[in-house]
Amino acid sequence: MFDNSDNDYTSVDYWDSRFKDEESYEWISNFEKFSDLIVKELKPSDRILHVGCGNSQLSFQLYSAGFKDITNLDYSNVLIKKLSEKNPEMKWICDDMRSLEKLETETFDVVIEKAAIESLLANEKSIWTFSDTAKHDLRSTLESIYRVLKPRGIFISISFTPPYFRVNYLIEQKWSIEVKEFGEGFHFYFYKMSKGNNPNLEELENYLKVNRN
Repeated sequence: MFDNSDNDYTSVDYWDSRFKDEESYEWISNFEKFSDLIVKELKPSDRILHVGCGNSQLSFQLYSAGFKDITNLDYSNVLIKKLSEKNPEMKWICDDMRSLEKLETETFDVVIEKAAIESLLANEKSIWTFSDTAKHDLRSTLESIYRVLKPRGIFISISFTPPYFRVNYLIEQKWSIEVKEFGEGFHFYFYKMSKGNNPNLEELENYLKVNRN
């Protein structure tokens, strides 16, 4: 979880205030730490959606790597207005990833999030027991991402949340799930979900031992 002692990472007012002055901040890990994992999953022709983009450099780094059809989405209008004016080569949308109501169904080949889901859970007292609100936000986010993905599309989640806290929610959608670790010392997780395939429950058995919520 984020250290939320002084900040409310679930509040759009917090992010609007922060993004007024902050130019860039990288949650979790720099691109070079996981670039070998993500680049091989993408094609130059892919239509890519980066949800909860914040002021991360990830989209710019992917653009420089040859992936030009990128839509960035965040619910801070301050951020979207600022970055869309500076970077018109990419698309920018102000929307809530829990609904993605401005996006049509089955329109993206790839959806990417990097620590955005963690921000939804920032007010939780324990990673072991989520509140009903947190469960709803997590599930609605995953459902919305699933909806906007094309058949056979993939969802990539770059996270510091271990699989045994995440997989129980991921298996509620019809997609296969792969988990890879990266990083030295503190480990991060690269989740890849492929839409249209049933969850591979036998391979995920060790992560399913935690009681389902």
